[in-house]
Amino acid sequence: MEPISSPQENFSPVMTASIWSKTPDHLLERILAFLPVEDLLRMRSVCKKWSCDILNVPMFRELHRELSPRQQPWFLVSTIKRSFSAYDVNTHKWNVLSVSKLPDPDLKVLASSQGLLCYGLSSGEDFTTTDVYVCNPITGEWKHLPQHPEKTVDHFGMKYDDKTNSYKILTMNVGSTGSMIRRVTIYDSKSNQWTEGPIPRSTMHFSKAPMVWCGDRVYFMDRIRPFCELYAFNIEQFTWHELQASAPQFFEFPSLVACKDRLFMVGLRSDGRKIWEVVERPAGLEFTEYDTLPAQLPNEFAVKKKPSVGAGRCANYNPFRLSAVGSSNNLMCFSSNLDHTWVLLYDTNSKTFHESPKDTHAVQVCEHADLPFQPCLDASP
Repeated sequence: MEPISSPQENFSPVMTASIWSKTPDHLLERILAFLPVEDLLRMRSVCKKWSCDILNVPMFRELHRELSPRQQPWFLVSTIKRSFSAYDVNTHKWNVLSVSKLPDPDLKVLASSQGLLCYGLSSGEDFTTTDVYVCNPITGEWKHLPQHPEKTVDHFGMKYDDKTNSYKILTMNVGSTGSMIRRVTIYDSKSNQWTEGPIPRSTMHFSKAPMVWCGDRVYFMDRIRPFCELYAFNIEQFTWHELQASAPQFFEFPSLVACKDRLFMVGLRSDGRKIWEVVERPAGLEFTEYDTLPAQLPNEFAVKKKPSVGAGRCANYNPFRLSAVGSSNNLMCFSSNLDHTWVLLYDTNSKTFHESPKDTHAVQVCEHADLPFQPCLDASP
């Protein structure tokens, strides 16, 4: 009597192509919607159907938003032409993405907010406004913004609202003397136009540090050493707030960092590089010492370029900067403007540091970007 073969012996663990080819589209879309964005990027090369017919369908994007778990952010560190290098916190890997559909190869990333990037051209320390674009580098969608009232702007900031799928861009023009703000302009994607904003009444010496969005407010530093006062602009109410507080004294190279709805200030003091939390109390702002960066930073951060000799003041100039930027959750990222291949991550909840692996992508010419980026499919320019 011949033995009866068990079902397991006839089962092949490898699904044949014929089975996948007959999978209904609605079922395939639901399966793919559970994948994080980094996996969707890799599977784009499987076939045109997965790359175009599914990923570019608005219904799939909404489904992915509903089913896929919200991923940790990426940190955009450097850019070259229309490409950028970003560190993926989820996979602990570096990604290089290209926005090849943008018309001008010399466009640079000016600002970011969640899944959108704002591109434009820069002229020295100013940003030209002739051609400003907003794009989603994951989907490849982009939009050319209307002409800005000014030919150039000094400061650029962006805020995306995922509840309404809309965004606002804030630009500022600073006077040549005293760093006084002389013009505030806001772009609203809902109306697709630029609007004139109010100018602060008080005398404000605008810092070169970037503006920081925290909630509905945009925060700025008024830098007069050794003090550093804060100002805030409410983007919804179009009102300025002069915050009655002074930062800790003798802070070198201070920068504001927003992590979710918490505001921090990072800077160098004689007793080390400190992280301070900025808390709003009924009596005013309070600066609380939060943590100290490791005394022994990675070698990539510790090495400073030697100044040139025999150039007067320039001989004492050291271009090394250790920048800090926050994300929409609780992560803070430190990066060096002289070495774009390494970042140091800081979790504000657990107060722990994590060193990234080295970026091995062969990028010959790149610029320091230092911006958070939340890859997603549903953010639309």
